[in-house]
Amino acid sequence: MDNKSLLLTLIIVLVVFIVLLAVLGVVFVVALRKRRPVIKVVMAPNAMRDAQAEDEPEEETAPAPAVTETSPIVASTESAVQPPAAPPPPPPPEPEEDDDDEEDDDDDAPLIVTEGQERVSYNRSLTAKLAQMNNKSKEWYSQIKNELLSYGKVKSRMSWKRETFRVGRLTVAKLIVRGKTLCLLVAVEPASYDGTKFSVRDMSSLSSMADTPTMYRIRKERRCRYAKEMIADIMKELKVYKNPAYEAQDYYVPYEGDVSLMNRGLVKRVVSGSVKAFKIEEVDKSALDEAAATDNKSDNGKKD
Repeated sequence: MDNKSLLLTLIIVLVVFIVLLAVLGVVFVVALRKRRPVIKVVMAPNAMRDAQAEDEPEEETAPAPAVTETSPIVASTESAVQPPAAPPPPPPPEPEEDDDDEEDDDDDAPLIVTEGQERVSYNRSLTAKLAQMNNKSKEWYSQIKNELLSYGKVKSRMSWKRETFRVGRLTVAKLIVRGKTLCLLVAVEPASYDGTKFSVRDMSSLSSMADTPTMYRIRKERRCRYAKEMIADIMKELKVYKNPAYEAQDYYVPYEGDVSLMNRGLVKRVVSGSVKAFKIEEVDKSALDEAAATDNKSDNGKKD
């Protein structure tokens, strides 16, 4: 074999080696993106004991506890729900752009404006924020809330700043609005999602989110689907199964203006750090003109 043939053979072998190395690199990256998160549920010791107590079977001689709509005790018929048949394998995940570098307004920070010499802020409730979100975000809110409530043991509670979802006494998820963005908070260690398709943010430094330290922003339809997968993973870890009799509801929140929300007490006007009550009424222009004319007459009488 002459030198030219030997050199050509070496070049071909080198090209084949480089191509194989590139293919292996692509396969590795795709496999990394498809890796399922290793879920580590954030659970306080007392919540762990309560959750285990709920799963223990009751003795036949023990009286059945009374269950109300607000009671954390889970009905025995719900705990008897069997897991549904295994669903077909999901399609390969779509690559997700990491746009979490975009900052949103803090959900705890009210809008501050200046009225004359007074410092005025408008503290908006979660309901007010939901009412003034765009229609797509309202649809995603309804879908995610239905997904959470479709599990047999999950109960929800709406507060001023957030909506909390619990299994017994264990908080598993929360929904908040930061700026104009709907966010899902889950009771999973943020490190569980490292190297996966879920671009999450660690919120454990905030005391109000210590029990749900992983935040996932929902800005796209794909992220809404991924949020449902996150919920399914944590419920699987907790051995909580869907209620086959659950019927989805429409939780779409219709739009309301600021005046209407203030009348309903869903937006608070805060002046100089203290909450003041203001009565908001619609006044006819003729009534204003009459009041102005009366004031002018009284002023003229004082001058005379």
